[in-house]
Amino acid sequence: MMKYCLSLLLIFNIIIFIGCGNGSEEEQIIVKQGDIFGTVIDKETGQPIKGASVQIAGKTTQTDDNGKYMIKSIPTSDKLEIIVTATNYQEYKDSFSFKQELLSYNVSLIPSKSPYAPINLILDSISANIASLDGNKIPDIQANFSKSYVASNSDATIFGVIAGVVPANYNAIPKSIETIIDKYTKIEFKFVDRDIKINSDNASVLMRIKIKAQTKPPDAADYDIEASGKIDFKKENDVWKITYWELIEFFKFEQNPI
Repeated sequence: MMKYCLSLLLIFNIIIFIGCGNGSEEEQIIVKQGDIFGTVIDKETGQPIKGASVQIAGKTTQTDDNGKYMIKSIPTSDKLEIIVTATNYQEYKDSFSFKQELLSYNVSLIPSKSPYAPINLILDSISANIASLDGNKIPDIQANFSKSYVASNSDATIFGVIAGVVPANYNAIPKSIETIIDKYTKIEFKFVDRDIKINSDNASVLMRIKIKAQTKPPDAADYDIEASGKIDFKKENDVWKITYWELIEFFKFEQNPI
């Protein structure tokens, strides 16, 4: 009888211990919505743009006298779309991941009559089409390149060619984009801090290239890459075409296995 009582007591203590252990675990906090704020400026002058329309997740607001905006209670999402418009400026459209309570998102608008507008439009189009990971966009991407296009033979550029992010020549463009589509589940490919120089029918753009991507299993990993680069353009039948692409230096190359 004594052994039976001791056994019951032991079981009772174990149950209490397990119950207390579960109760002490911290609950995971999941952010379901947050606020997005930022400033809208003129890409060429750096001046704030008053009255620009900012639309995110079906909510719209306008920038104040200092070009600032805030939209509250935005549902978190793996992919949100932002659309910014203003009189005498090109429309800005992009998608991004939003999973925090507060996010700063600044926008630079391109004047619609700017001589740089066609070149900026090409670079923005390439970024958006690559990010779509849509094979149907390959002809649209290739259409921005001259048939005489060739990549630099610098070490950094060769690395970019091997990685599939820089096409070696015009004919290699479809294969380069297919490599990206096959390799990544998602990718952001952006040309930022652009310094555009135009001389008659030739143009050159110095910039930073920022890539954030996630590769597919079995070797799934997150990549965060930044490099300086140069892209040359030439007018062909009054249309700007890319003729040369060089990666100059990598500032960041982070790979984190998932």
